[in-house]
Amino acid sequence: MKTYSLAIAVVLALGFGLLFGSIAPSKVMAETGVGKDVFKMVVSLYGITDSTKGVITIANVGDQTKVKLYNPRNSTSDKVSYVFSFPGLNVDDGERYNVCTMSTDNFNLKCEHGQNSPFSRPEFVDINVSGQNAFEKIKS
Repeated sequence: MKTYSLAIAVVLALGFGLLFGSIAPSKVMAETGVGKDVFKMVVSLYGITDSTKGVITIANVGDQTKVKLYNPRNSTSDKVSYVFSFPGLNVDDGERYNVCTMSTDNFNLKCEHGQNSPFSRPEFVDINVSGQNAFEKIKS
């Protein structure tokens, strides 16, 4: 049953990745992040407990999408961070990016949207995966 649920989660994640992706090439000019033509996003999941199930994280900017699965087995921390790198992608200041999370426990999808800042640093997204307000974004 767990394998079936994980397979459904992966298929749904890929489907949403295609949904958020753009078919036509996007017109972009410059990225102010680290390196040349690299957009980086740091996504932190926190509030992880012993009862936390797998969490699928989907990051999308422009026509590119990346997916990561967090499996809490043998976790020694209540938080985990991922760096999503999009090499060869120029992103304008103010251009929109999306981060979606989905628990393999209930398959509820929660999406957060942000805009590329003009600062020379990665974008940061913090997501709470515990409690009744699971997957809420912390504003920093």
